Amino acid sequence: MQGNRLETPRLELRGIRKRYDNGVLANDDVGLALRSGEIHALVGENGAGKSTVMKMIYGLERPSAGEMLLDGRPLRLRGPRDAIAAGIGLVPQHVQLVPSFSVAQNVVLGCEPMRAGLVDMDEAARRVRAAALRFGLEIDPLARAAGLSLGEQQRVEILKTLYRGASVLLLDEPGAVLAPAESRALFASLRALAEQGHAVLLITHKLSDVLDVSDSYTVLRGGRVTGRGSAREADAAELTRMIVGRAMAPAPSARAGRPGAAPLVSARELGLLRPDGAPRLRDVSFDIAAGEILGIAGVEGNGQDALAGVLAGLLAPDRGGASIGGRAFTGAGVRAARAGGVAAIPEDRLRDGAAPELSIADNAIAAAYHRAPLSRFGWLDAGAVRAMARRLIQRYGVAAQGPEQAIGSLSGGNMQKVVMGRELESRPRFLVASQPTRGVDIGAARELRRQLAELRDGGAAVLLISADLDEVLELSDRIAVLFQGRIVGHFRGGEAGAEELGARMTGARRDEGAAAMLDSPFSARGGVQA
Repeated sequence: MQGNRLETPRLELRGIRKRYDNGVLANDDVGLALRSGEIHALVGENGAGKSTVMKMIYGLERPSAGEMLLDGRPLRLRGPRDAIAAGIGLVPQHVQLVPSFSVAQNVVLGCEPMRAGLVDMDEAARRVRAAALRFGLEIDPLARAAGLSLGEQQRVEILKTLYRGASVLLLDEPGAVLAPAESRALFASLRALAEQGHAVLLITHKLSDVLDVSDSYTVLRGGRVTGRGSAREADAAELTRMIVGRAMAPAPSARAGRPGAAPLVSARELGLLRPDGAPRLRDVSFDIAAGEILGIAGVEGNGQDALAGVLAGLLAPDRGGASIGGRAFTGAGVRAARAGGVAAIPEDRLRDGAAPELSIADNAIAAAYHRAPLSRFGWLDAGAVRAMARRLIQRYGVAAQGPEQAIGSLSGGNMQKVVMGRELESRPRFLVASQPTRGVDIGAARELRRQLAELRDGGAAVLLISADLDEVLELSDRIAVLFQGRIVGHFRGGEAGAEELGARMTGARRDEGAAAMLDSPFSARGGVQA
């Protein structure tokens, strides 16, 4: 239930400005009112200033001007400890639990109950069980964090903040990596907390978090407020204009598969083991036709990174292999895969996709520096390198000062455009796209998805690995679901629903022996319950 507009806000920001020492103005005249009993969405693109606002509320940054109020009284924070003491808790996007600890150990870490100079774990478990019951966060205090699903781990993070007395909850992109059922359970828990009187602030760039979950919203663009209002009265098109400053082009769409199409890429019984012998991939088989996108849906940690690594040439499979046009390309390294027409957009652009300290030009040529026209007789042609970088900047709409700018100084969306542009400029026959729009704002994400669809329409085969189920549903011609390293479902694009995919993503249902070849049967509704 939305809070009474006449009551004093639980948390209020007035005229907040944040200018860093290097002159960057991150926030300018930001106002926000968060009331007890409501869920409020702070929404905007990457670089809009959302994270800076969150850091100031949690005491990680201090405003340059303006004031923050808690229950109508000035709130001045010297650090996160002051925020926690004031009843403000932060639930990070990526969980920060100790995997080998139990739920109770994680929750009480740093404020453990003591008896005779020793930690009283029985009392800790009792307190955590009572807190979980009180706040409606069903979780076993004795369960090990490593064995929990992502949704359960996120509930533990929320319980940690509540255990420390938080009545104002800040959540950073809370549903970003969850399956649909886990997202619903999480947001149901947040709604129950709001009904108990807590104030919940969602930091997000997803329209669904505003339209389906929140009571009210504030939109930031370029560090300034561009809109606010009631979520019940919000319109998706108008929200988009507030977020990106313009109307959006239509989203690309999946196409119906062509009966009888021949596979361009084929993988058969791919298997990969961990160093301890446990499987990362188990008997993964699929085909992708020319001009087709095969989407891989799954909760993170179910073998997606291993599959991408094998297909990109970074990892050698322990069993099986893959081919392009009948010619094997796995198990021989990255250079062999690229020579066969493979390109790859890595999951982590900072770690695997770019060298942040090097220029845009240096990063743009990373896949083709050894070939003409970039290289002649073993020497780089500086003019050709600059020309290629300028062409990539222009063609892919990279907002940059020029080819010599360090790629690490770009926004996440612009860095991703460079990485994707580099891979697309290699004119691949097969593109492995892992989390291609992760951490990218709504406008840049739409453009990157359009480019993937354009590559497909040009005759390439695309494997799309994404934790964003909406992205998989929007782009994929066929969809395979990966769970614990196996394919457990195979669906025709346009016919798959979020519920059917979600049930298989969490292992609640699975098709034993499933594969995603062009002649493989599609999953029936319901499937086999695990």
